[in-house]
Amino acid sequence: MKFRITLLLTLSMVWFGHGIVAQKLTLEDCLTKAENISPLSRQKLHYETLEELTQKNVSNAYLPSFFVNGLASYQSDVFSFPNNPLFESPIIPKDQYRLTLDVSQKIYDGGMTKNKKIAESARIMTESQAVEVDLYEIKATISKLFFSALIYQENIQILQMLLVDLHDQQSIINAQVQNGVVLKSASNAFKKQILSTEQQILSAKLEQQAILDMLSKWIGEEVNTSSELELPVAEISIYENAIKRPEIKLLETQNRYLESMKNMSSVSTRPMLWAVAQAGLGQPNAYNFLETEVSDFYFVGLKLSWQLFDYGNAKREKNIYAANQAIVNSKKDFVEDNINNQLTKEYAEVNKFGELLEKDEEILNLQNDIVESAFSQLKNGVITSTDYLSELNTKTQLKLTRQIHMIQLKQSEYNCLNISGNL
Repeated sequence: MKFRITLLLTLSMVWFGHGIVAQKLTLEDCLTKAENISPLSRQKLHYETLEELTQKNVSNAYLPSFFVNGLASYQSDVFSFPNNPLFESPIIPKDQYRLTLDVSQKIYDGGMTKNKKIAESARIMTESQAVEVDLYEIKATISKLFFSALIYQENIQILQMLLVDLHDQQSIINAQVQNGVVLKSASNAFKKQILSTEQQILSAKLEQQAILDMLSKWIGEEVNTSSELELPVAEISIYENAIKRPEIKLLETQNRYLESMKNMSSVSTRPMLWAVAQAGLGQPNAYNFLETEVSDFYFVGLKLSWQLFDYGNAKREKNIYAANQAIVNSKKDFVEDNINNQLTKEYAEVNKFGELLEKDEEILNLQNDIVESAFSQLKNGVITSTDYLSELNTKTQLKLTRQIHMIQLKQSEYNCLNISGNL
């Protein structure tokens, strides 16, 4: 016994003497690290770049466009004048050449460019929001792993405290065995219980490490049984949070995209107006074919384009988008109802674990008195070691149950935040 205590003290001094401090991890730390290393986070950055570039491209529709056009041709026939002895008629060549610079500037497009910018922004936002939905699933996984590992951590700590108590009490019983007050079987019963407790600790550590290995992969750093997971202790407001689930935001962005496409259908039949200009060289002159030598020419003007009839295509497109909006709205209603049902269930879990904790405290206080009394009876030979260890095991199980309920209460509170999208 003295050797065991000396060894533990020596290891502790070496541990702290080297400045080694157990790694502390909170749930918030794990959530942040998991999100930061996820490839999905990089996708979000790409979508931000994509929107910026797309908006610039669409906005360029308001800038003037420049085109260089060239034409070289040989024609089978050209215009000619009848022979006239009074004047010499020009001969128009059959091989003709033309090089032009054409410029156009959009003046009015019926709001098409404006609505296209809105539609492109809504489309990219929808794709980006789909990434948020996937990130939300990661949060649920991390939360589940964290609290599962935390339950094992608390179990191990309680069992280790039990082990210390058993060693202390075994020393007392061993002294009484030597004095002939109790039988040696009492000491053996303690030894058996110590071995059983060590076995439980080993099993719990192996189970916890398996969970921590999965958590390590999610957060990108090693976490083992020497790490300290911190139980959240801050008060959490779970009843007044608005629902901010990414699925709902995704449906809302889909709705905005459909609305912008519906607006584009409305403006597609409006007139469009451009300022146009052309300057060039030609042989013969493009606007005066009697000038057969290479010469320059130009024109400036306005261009109007207006589709008077589309045979109801725009109206049908609007109806299609409106029908899709109705589908999206019905999906949103279904998701909101489902979330509210989940919250109602989780609120009940929070209340349940809160009430169970109150009862746990009362029962554990009573069991502490029973164990203390049983140990006195054991030392006086009134009860057997088996009777005492039975009461001690009951106390240990009650402590484990209390800690599990405490963790489950916090987990239910965080589940409420996660379900509502506020985690």
